[in-house]
Amino acid sequence: MTTALTVSGCSGNTTDPSDAKESIVDLVEESTTAVGGEWTLYRGPAAEVCEQPGGGKGAHFVYILEREGADGPTPAADISTVEELWKSKGITTERFQSGSADPLTGVNGRGGPVTTVGFDAYPQGYTMTGISKCSDGDVKELRREE
Repeated sequence: MTTALTVSGCSGNTTDPSDAKESIVDLVEESTTAVGGEWTLYRGPAAEVCEQPGGGKGAHFVYILEREGADGPTPAADISTVEELWKSKGITTERFQSGSADPLTGVNGRGGPVTTVGFDAYPQGYTMTGISKCSDGDVKELRREE
């Protein structure tokens, strides 16, 4: 149920790995707190290879939390809550909806303090996925530190 976010590279100035990791954890956790409910760790924050603006390799962090079912407000209300939060942080958002009779809905974001972030608000469960900006750092070394 995880949204696949494509990252073709990272833009902007270099970032320290600890700052990149902290920024994505903070945003994902602030977003899940805004929605409410009991969220569990699915993955991360995990270091992965990304491409620096100059073409060299760097590291970004992937962090994913999930929650069972939609309780309380409807998924549409939760999407609005997340979208407003992200926009307040300079993230450009785009909503999505599948074409089925019982559509899968959510919102994706780019920019601001992250490379990409996504919120899948499906009736059977929610997923919040974030990918930090590309940072300086060797993924193998960062994984040893985790």
